[in-house]
Amino acid sequence: MTSDMKKNILTILVLGLVCGCQGFLEPLPNGSYNENNYDDYPKLIRGYVEKAYDLLPATYLSTGYIVGDGLADNLTWRAHTNANYKFATGSALMSNYSHSDIYTRDYKGIYYCNLFLKDDIGMNTRYMIDEEYNTKLQRALQGDAYALRAWYLYDLLKFFGGRSTDGQMLGVPIFKEPIDPNDAKLSDVTRPTYEACVNQILEDIDSALVYLPLANRDFLKEQEIIPVTGAVRYRRFDGAGMLALKASVLLTWASPAFNPYDDVSRWDAAARAAKAAIDHKLYVEGASVVKGGFDPKASFLWKDPNSAEAYCVSQISNNSNYESNFYPQGFGGTASYVPTQELVDAFGMSNGYPIDHPKSGYDPANPFKNRDPRFYANIFYDGSQVVRNTNASDIMYVFDTSEGGKDAPGLVNTSPTGYYIKKFVYLGWNKSDNTVSTAQACIMYWRWTQMLLTFAEAANQVVGPIDNSTYGMSAKEALQYVRNRPLEDGSKGVGAEGDPYLDEMALAGARTFEQVIKNEWRVETCFEGFRFHDVRRWAKSVDELNKELHGIKVVREGLRTTYQVQPIESRTYPSLWLPIPYLELRKAPLMVQNEGWESWK
Repeated sequence: MTSDMKKNILTILVLGLVCGCQGFLEPLPNGSYNENNYDDYPKLIRGYVEKAYDLLPATYLSTGYIVGDGLADNLTWRAHTNANYKFATGSALMSNYSHSDIYTRDYKGIYYCNLFLKDDIGMNTRYMIDEEYNTKLQRALQGDAYALRAWYLYDLLKFFGGRSTDGQMLGVPIFKEPIDPNDAKLSDVTRPTYEACVNQILEDIDSALVYLPLANRDFLKEQEIIPVTGAVRYRRFDGAGMLALKASVLLTWASPAFNPYDDVSRWDAAARAAKAAIDHKLYVEGASVVKGGFDPKASFLWKDPNSAEAYCVSQISNNSNYESNFYPQGFGGTASYVPTQELVDAFGMSNGYPIDHPKSGYDPANPFKNRDPRFYANIFYDGSQVVRNTNASDIMYVFDTSEGGKDAPGLVNTSPTGYYIKKFVYLGWNKSDNTVSTAQACIMYWRWTQMLLTFAEAANQVVGPIDNSTYGMSAKEALQYVRNRPLEDGSKGVGAEGDPYLDEMALAGARTFEQVIKNEWRVETCFEGFRFHDVRRWAKSVDELNKELHGIKVVREGLRTTYQVQPIESRTYPSLWLPIPYLELRKAPLMVQNEGWESWK
C-alpha cells in the first residue's frame, strides 16, 4: 500500500469520526453499551461528545424557540389547552411546565461534556493510528466539549437565571464534574450568582477557542484553517460560532434587566465581541477572500443549512412539520402557531417608515398594501397566495380569512388572529399533491443578521448611532446591512434604494435609535425564539411583558372590505423571571426560587 493510499484512508476515517452525530457507538461484546462502561472501551470515549451533540434542539418548533415568540407578543396558539398558552395567560401548573424539559436536557448535555473532560480523558484517548490525525481529532473533540458545555449553561441561564425571592440576581447550578442532576440527590447544591455563570460560560468559550478550528467551512480548506485535514465539520461548533456565542452572552449581561447601573464596559465588551464575529464573516469567510465565501449583499435562504451566513447550524431534518403546524386546515395544516396583530404592526412600509409615522403612507382601509417586503416574506394574511417556488404561475392556495371564509377565525384548525406564519415553510409543499414534498430544515444557532443586531444594540449604547471610529463600524451601518439586503424571493430590501427613516432616527440620537434597533430585532428574528428573552432583558418591570394581544376581523360586504382589530387574549405573568422547575427544587432544597413564583416550592 502506497503512502498516498494510506493518507486517503485516514482522511476517510477522520471524516467519519468528526462529521456525524449519529451511529457513533459500536456495541460492546454483549451487544449493549451505556455511559457506565464507556471507559472500558477507549475508542468510545468520543461518544460522550456525540451524545451531547445529539441533545441539541434541531427545529424551531422546539420549546426553546418558536415558543419564545408565543410567551411574548409575536404569536399565540390556536389551542388553548396548550401548556405554553396556559403558562403565558396566567394559568401555569407546576405539573405541566414545559420548560422543565429544557432544564433536564441541558444538564444532561453538561453531564456528557463533563464525562469527556474529566481528568482530560478525551485528550488522553488514542483514536487514530496516525499521530498527526490523532492529535487533531483529540483537539477538535476537546473544543467541542467546552463549546457544548458553554452552550448548555447559557441556555439554562437564559431561561432560569433571574432575581430570586430573596432579591439576589442568581444563575443556575454550575457543574464541572460529571454529576447527573437529573438522577442525583443535590442536598448541598445552591444557585451561584448570575455573574458567576456568565464568567463560567466565558471561560468555557475561551477554552473552546484554544482547540476548535476557526471555521468549519470546506471552502477554507485551502487556507489550512481546518486542523483536521479533509474533514468537513458542518453542524458542529467552531471558533466563529464561539465568537457569536460570546457576543450573545455579553449582550444579555449588558442589558438593563441584568445591568441596572448601566455599566458601559459591559456594552463595550458586547460590541467588540459582536464585531469580531462580523469581521470573521467579512474578512475570513468573505466572498472577496475565498471562492464561494460569504456575501453580505446576498439574500438569506432558510432552506439552505449550509448557508454561509450561519455561524453554526443544528442537525438537519427533512419533514413537513412547519407546513403542518403553520397552514390552516384548508391547506392540510393545523394552524397551531399564529402571528399576532402586534407583530404585523411592527413591520413598517415599503419606504422604510413605521406604520404610525406621518410619512409612512399607511392606509388602515388597505392595511396590507406597500408594506416592508419582510412582512410578505414572514406573514400570510387575507388574500395571500401560496405560490410554488418552482413555478411562479402555480398558485397552490389563496387565504380567505374574512368572516365566513375557509380560513376565518373560529373554525376548526384556523388562526384566531386572522394571520398565518410563512417563515420557514417550504413553498414546494402541497398536501393535495400525490407526493408531499419536503425540504431541509435546521436551526441557525447564530447567523450574520443576529451579530449585526447585537453589535448595533451594544455600540449604540456606548458611542451612539453614527460613530464608526471606535469599532470600525457604526450602529447605523450595521442596521444598513440588515435593511438593505435582498429577500429570499429576490425582492429588494426596505433600505436598498435609500433609507430616509434610518437616516432621521440616527440623527435623533442614541435613545431614539435604540427603539429602531429593538424593532429590527423583532421583525428580523420573528419566530426564532428571541422575542421573549429580548423583552425580558430590556424590561424594568413585568408590566412591559404583560400586554393585551390582538387579531384582525375581516368583513366583506359586496365590493367593500373592512378590517377591525380585536383583542384576543392577554399575557399575565407574576414576574419577569421564569420559575425553577418544582421537582428540581425538591431535589435541591437549598436552591432559592425566582421572584414571583413563591408558591412553586
